[in-house]
Amino acid sequence: MPPAKGVPAAKAAVIGSGIVLAVGGLMVLLGLWADIGSLLLAAFLIPAALLMHQFWKESDPETKNAEMISFNKNIALAGAALMLFAFFAHVDDLGLTITGPLVHLD
Repeated sequence: MPPAKGVPAAKAAVIGSGIVLAVGGLMVLLGLWADIGSLLLAAFLIPAALLMHQFWKESDPETKNAEMISFNKNIALAGAALMLFAFFAHVDDLGLTITGPLVHLD
């Protein structure tokens, strides 16, 4: 069976991306270097949108629409993750986090 969407080692990529999403999500949820966790989420979502949801290459209107929806969803979530990064990196004391930010934006 050929790799899905041209991804080499697709099974390993799925496992690796699942780990990145789980670790990033838990870091944000628990407030454990949440700034880095939000960057991990964005680092997954942007390439995933560009590599996996190439709606501009589709000719079937239904497939093109479905891929465009998924692409836009990933880009919107990446934007939210980058906003979280900026928030966590700018605010020093939220009171709800285990650690402070590793990156400081002033």
